[in-house]
Amino acid sequence: MLSPALAKSNDSKTFARRLALFYAALFVGFGLHQPFFPIWLKAKGLDDGQIGIVLAGGLLIRLVATPAVTFLADRGGVLSTAIVMCASATMVAFVGVGIAEGFAMILIGVVITGFVWSPMVPLSDAYGLAGVARRGLDYGRIRVWGSVAFMATNVAGGVLLIFIAPTHIVWMILASFVPLVIASAMLVPDRRETPRSSEDPSYFNARFVLVTAAAAFLQSSHAVYYGFASIHWGSLGYSGATVGLLWAIAVLSEIAVFWIAGRYTANWRPTSYLLIGGAAGSLRWLLMAFDLPLAVLFPMQLLHAFGFGLVHLGTMAYLAARLPPHARASGQGTVSVAAGSTTAVATLIAGYLYARVGATAYLAMAGLTIAGVLVTTYARSLPIQPQPQRDEVGG
Repeated sequence: MLSPALAKSNDSKTFARRLALFYAALFVGFGLHQPFFPIWLKAKGLDDGQIGIVLAGGLLIRLVATPAVTFLADRGGVLSTAIVMCASATMVAFVGVGIAEGFAMILIGVVITGFVWSPMVPLSDAYGLAGVARRGLDYGRIRVWGSVAFMATNVAGGVLLIFIAPTHIVWMILASFVPLVIASAMLVPDRRETPRSSEDPSYFNARFVLVTAAAAFLQSSHAVYYGFASIHWGSLGYSGATVGLLWAIAVLSEIAVFWIAGRYTANWRPTSYLLIGGAAGSLRWLLMAFDLPLAVLFPMQLLHAFGFGLVHLGTMAYLAARLPPHARASGQGTVSVAAGSTTAVATLIAGYLYARVGATAYLAMAGLTIAGVLVTTYARSLPIQPQPQRDEVGG
């Protein structure tokens, strides 16, 4: 019979490995979807404005899906089960996207898929943060495997596009959902916890709203990049492999931040992450507004480490400290809805602007990062509310 210490160690290792595998499987799909799905839409005959609407539609559905699914998951108490259900439904729903023809049918397919796909990130982060805190693990070093998979898929997808037609991209994405369903079923079941709303102070206060808004502004500033960077680089004559490599460099820098941040930022306030990330994002989008040569474009992608990586880690650090056990998924869902709605609006604007001014649309994204920095600065000046007490996180 295993000693309690050894059993706990084995449980931690099993949890970490399976969560890392799940994050990798989850981000294989994102690694194909973000850079290459707009290319598929273009290959299906959609114009820039229609592409913006389709991408925004997949984001806007978060406003309904995420709060509904995360609320039900919190009520059910077992997040791992909700993750398996969403992963399975996503694979089935995306078949409809693959067989859709025309703008209207593609939009409907993307919206249906988004309803079950979009809650997976807040559910996964709520599940992961709770398990990591309970076992004393480093979230960044587990989440990093999602970024590794994303980067590898960027490169592999770019190489595959040399040999296959852009119209086949959708089937590549669909195939990625098979390992996702398997990995989700392998997650360690999480403990069911009894709601204690009468005991815990509310996490939903002015400071939470401001930090959520700031994170939403900073993350939504990627709208032009996610929606049109691949298309724009292709219009400049860059090959699919070069486009994939540009994405991969950005994610490689993100991986480095996830891997080492825990060593050097343990005493940082979460808002410090957001301020540094916002400043880096502003610089990146200001430079991206100009068609700079590859010799500059490649190293400029390293700013993604701060504009995305630090912002994500800062948001997760804030939520880990502020969310009571019975509201983990709902709190994550609130942040996801804020980011999703802001990104959807930004994507619509991005489609409109890119169709008219091209890369100059990045200037509007720089405006969003500046807004995020200003809101973060104000949130930082507010007093910190008493922290919810719970077993796995101190007061």
